[in-house]
Amino acid sequence: MVKPGDIISYNEMCMEEGYSLQRGMNYQVNGGVSVILMSLRKNAPYADRIEDDGKILIYEGHDVPRNLAWNPKFVDQRRTTPAGKLTQNGKFEAAAIKFKNGIQSAELIKVYEKIKDGIWAYNGVFELQDA
Repeated sequence: MVKPGDIISYNEMCMEEGYSLQRGMNYQVNGGVSVILMSLRKNAPYADRIEDDGKILIYEGHDVPRNLAWNPKFVDQRRTTPAGKLTQNGKFEAAAIKFKNGIQSAELIKVYEKIKDGIWAYNGVFELQDA
């Protein structure tokens, strides 16, 4: 079992979660915990950040797919797919809204940070409180 601060390989991270993590946002993987993959590296594609001495995580979420916008950074990913199912952004947002409205406790999210290709740091568990 990994502990906050552990440095692990991509394969070890996937084994830990019992799931092949292929995207940045993974809502309730295998019906259980939610997982976010982030990068704070220079030239990272998203403006993720950690504030308040590691107590607050700001995560940008998924962009709209590249084939749907000339510049995905200027278009927010929709909450739902054309078929009406929630996107990953939509699932996390719905959980945050339920928490803010007192309907459910905060979603617990395991966070891994990309250090370099194939190498990750486990940053621990955060509570999803807003979106």
